[in-house]
Amino acid sequence: MNIPMLRRDYSRPYSLKYQLIVILFISSLTPLILIGSISYFSMYAILQNKAEGGVQSNLHQVRISLEDTIGQLNHTSQQLAFDGRVGKNLESYLAADYYEKKRLNDDIRSELSLIHFTNPTLGLMFYYFSKDNQKLFENFNVRDDDILKLPVLIRFDKITYFGPHRSLNPIDGNEVLSILRKVELPDRDDVYVYIETNFKLAESIIKDNDQFGGHLVHLIVDNNGKVVYSENKTDFPIASVASSAKMKETASGEYYMFEETSNQSWKVMAAVPQVVYKQEINRWIKQFAFFAVLTLAASGYLAWLIWRTVYRPLNVLNADIRSVKHNYEHFPTRQSHISEFAVIYREFAEMRSRIFELIDEVEQKEKGKALLEVEKLMTQINPHFIHNTLDTVRWLARANGQRDIDRLVSMLNKVLYYNLGKGGPARIRDEIEALRHYVELQGIRYHFEFDVHIHANPKALELPIPRFILQPLVENALYHGMEDQGAIEVVVMEDGKSHVIIEVRDNGEGMTQEEIDRLVLEDNPERKRVGLGIGLQYVYRMVKFQFGSEASFHIESTIGSGTTIRLRLPVAESELMS
Repeated sequence: MNIPMLRRDYSRPYSLKYQLIVILFISSLTPLILIGSISYFSMYAILQNKAEGGVQSNLHQVRISLEDTIGQLNHTSQQLAFDGRVGKNLESYLAADYYEKKRLNDDIRSELSLIHFTNPTLGLMFYYFSKDNQKLFENFNVRDDDILKLPVLIRFDKITYFGPHRSLNPIDGNEVLSILRKVELPDRDDVYVYIETNFKLAESIIKDNDQFGGHLVHLIVDNNGKVVYSENKTDFPIASVASSAKMKETASGEYYMFEETSNQSWKVMAAVPQVVYKQEINRWIKQFAFFAVLTLAASGYLAWLIWRTVYRPLNVLNADIRSVKHNYEHFPTRQSHISEFAVIYREFAEMRSRIFELIDEVEQKEKGKALLEVEKLMTQINPHFIHNTLDTVRWLARANGQRDIDRLVSMLNKVLYYNLGKGGPARIRDEIEALRHYVELQGIRYHFEFDVHIHANPKALELPIPRFILQPLVENALYHGMEDQGAIEVVVMEDGKSHVIIEVRDNGEGMTQEEIDRLVLEDNPERKRVGLGIGLQYVYRMVKFQFGSEASFHIESTIGSGTTIRLRLPVAESELMS
């Protein structure tokens, strides 16, 4: 069996620079990948265990504190129920006459004060009569809320524990834990004792241990699996069913979930945003990536040094060849301590000089040809006798009292005088003045209403501009899209210190792209129908010939919304046209 030989394609050359870069990068990346992979898995396990251990430790402390608090509330409530001294005084109080009630009232309040004093972790406490919603022997003011609507944490036969909720003390207003215990009285079954923790205790129990910068969210879930307390009610609403899954997706993002169950079947849960949970891991990844980039940068720098030493002369010659291709006329003088390259640089410099001499010859011929084309366009509106004829008509009209004809011919004579270049170099101020005469002339000629608004920066008025630029642009707005009534806006403004922007906007019917192309098409005979016979074609070719790539000419039009023509011209004094 014949096995085909694998052969390298030597017809395709390979750059020495890139070969050096690839080799050095591979030699640098290999240990980085190996060390990075081992370090990543090791650090990930360590940081993950650290994060989980911190959350579980925090949850354990919260659960123990809550259980101790619930136990203390239970113990205190027993003293206030029937099997305690205060509970017995309460029974006597309800059955006593007025004077006896006064004495028992003082005794009960004294006992409650003593209990509160000996239990500084307790806050509001009172007796509650559910049938008539009456509260007795309260040690603070009580807000008129329905106690039975508080969030239930655990419910037994005669005892109800409420999860963290707003204190019924209107002055306090903080989150507290509370208990509602039924008092067994012979004649009444609607008497309960209500006790709250103080706000400092609840605040010390449910808090973040700052491991995650305050982003740890605590939840307390009752024995039915519903949330009775949440530090983030947007993502974990009260009364919603708590999920036991490891991950939970919410509107704000994904959370890692942890839980610990008490011996009374309620749970304490903690939710950590995924971004915060992986913060330390991501920080380590960024540090490793930073050092990896530094290593690769050092490898690249070493490759560049080798390439600069070995390959730089060839690269310089290649750059010179590309510069000739892009018509760059200015080149530095090349020197080399290698004789072969010195000869090549000298021969290439002589060849380059000859090439640009030939290019200059061709450019001069093309410029002369373009100038002849422009002059040909100008002769279309330049009969040698037109001024004399118009002057004769104007004087005849004045002699016969025809003031309108006199005014019309006078304005036409001014427009032709300016456009035929009889007034010397032009500035924007002159161009605007000629435009005003032209607009007035068109209004008299066609008898339809249109407004022309001219906005020019005062500093821009003295800037030089080629003659006969604005009039063809306004002509286009009048002849392509304007209705019986319309508005044309001419804006002239400086663009930095070296250019001026001219915009002509109208609110006419607009044009399609095909119509725009026909207007500026060089061989389009329809352009002669506009104004004096040259229109946008003259402006387009004049700008192209006069300024080349330093100027721009754009037409933007939308059917039904009007047309905008924008010119951007350089304003160097040497570029004035006469």
